[in-house]
Amino acid sequence: MHPSELPPDLIARLTARRGRRHVYDLLDPARTALVVIDMQGAFTDARSPLHVPPAVGVVPAITRMADGLRALGGTVAWVRSAFPPSHRDWTTFFDLLNPPAFTAPLRDAMQRGEWGHAMTPGLVPQPGDLDHDKDRYSAFFPGASPLPADLRARGIDTVLIAGTLTEVCCESSARDAMMDNFRVVVLSDACATRSDAAHLASLVTMASAFADVQDVATALGFLARWSGASQQGLG
Repeated sequence: MHPSELPPDLIARLTARRGRRHVYDLLDPARTALVVIDMQGAFTDARSPLHVPPAVGVVPAITRMADGLRALGGTVAWVRSAFPPSHRDWTTFFDLLNPPAFTAPLRDAMQRGEWGHAMTPGLVPQPGDLDHDKDRYSAFFPGASPLPADLRARGIDTVLIAGTLTEVCCESSARDAMMDNFRVVVLSDACATRSDAAHLASLVTMASAFADVQDVATALGFLARWSGASQQGLG
């Protein structure tokens, strides 16, 4: 697991600006979704050129968060990368930033039914979960996935971001979700990338401008606090 503690000076600055350490410190489970990004073979299978070894290490944290949120009546959404065989509207990615000899085999491997699309062992979607593909880094980029519309149809306004890579698809999703007016929490111990430095730098960026950064235990506590307040007629 990556070290995920934010720098004390950043915490102090954000607390002074927002009036409290965590801006989303009361989470309504019925309006909250855990969005798990790219926990699939393309990133967690050792045969993949995109392999992210630390990603397997966050499986227990994701499972704990998913089980806890479901038990409280919340939603779990699984979002995986998958690209059409001909993807001519994103040539900057498939032809320029990455050579076709690299991207074409990966695109094939990420099709549904292939090893690169398969869910990481230990993560099992349950009945009632959402399960979507995306064709951009961000699950909230316009047109990339039906996820935003499905979440709003369920009355969800808060998303908890988990998965891999912290600074690429997780951060891209967090940025776009916030700018689409979702309340965003990034789960610091349920995201992973290839280095501790990259992970922490991304958390700092997201905490500074796009999201509240919490660990799984904190998020579960805030969800339970809402449930307790609701039972007392205070929610």
